[in-house]
Amino acid sequence: MDAEFAALTQGLAASEPVGSKALAEESDPDQGDDGHEEARPAGRGQPDRADDLWDQPDQAGGSQAPRAVKVAVVVTPVASAQALAALCAVSDLECIVVPSTSGALAVRQLVSAHEEWDISELVGGADTEPAEAAELAASLSRVSRAGVVLMTADLATDVGIESGLSGTVTARRYVEAEAGEEASAGLLLASMDQVVEDVLLGVTPPQDVPGAVRSTEVRPSRAMRWLGRGLRRPPRS
Repeated sequence: MDAEFAALTQGLAASEPVGSKALAEESDPDQGDDGHEEARPAGRGQPDRADDLWDQPDQAGGSQAPRAVKVAVVVTPVASAQALAALCAVSDLECIVVPSTSGALAVRQLVSAHEEWDISELVGGADTEPAEAAELAASLSRVSRAGVVLMTADLATDVGIESGLSGTVTARRYVEAEAGEEASAGLLLASMDQVVEDVLLGVTPPQDVPGAVRSTEVRPSRAMRWLGRGLRRPPRS
């Protein structure tokens, strides 16, 4: 199953990305004189609650207290982060869109519902992904017949005898809004762009990746322009 899943994922990344040719053929009014896109980093005006968890000190002792974070990364076949951000914006899907060579990523940082981290969640994992992550993956899985891959990480700092960051990572494929079976997250990460692992494990905050866009900050006029170009079929040669 893991080998089959990896083959499907590699095929998803290798197949013609949604809107890649159309986006390449038309210049963007927001581009600079050199033809390169002037990247608009994901704004920090309204940071996600999860963004502050790693830096929040313990009010009693002044040191970092154990915190639980759930990170969800949806790997899509969409070549352009702008096109995916536009799609998420018009669909009212809140996420940070990150560009990668494996396809644009839709990232959600979710705070654990537990006020105190339960180590059993780390040891035993979870039967299902967080509802918000599953809904995001199900919605985006309709973009392509190949579907998307949802990767989730349940992470915590300084839990029990463990020092530093620890947790579990899972992977699941979604096609036509239906969840498939789990697969080896390690096998998939090994075949993907390094940015996927860095964002999933919290090495790099998604908003700090060059070219990242918050779907909530995409203006309607720009969303329609990005989406229109992203869905346009390239002319026949």
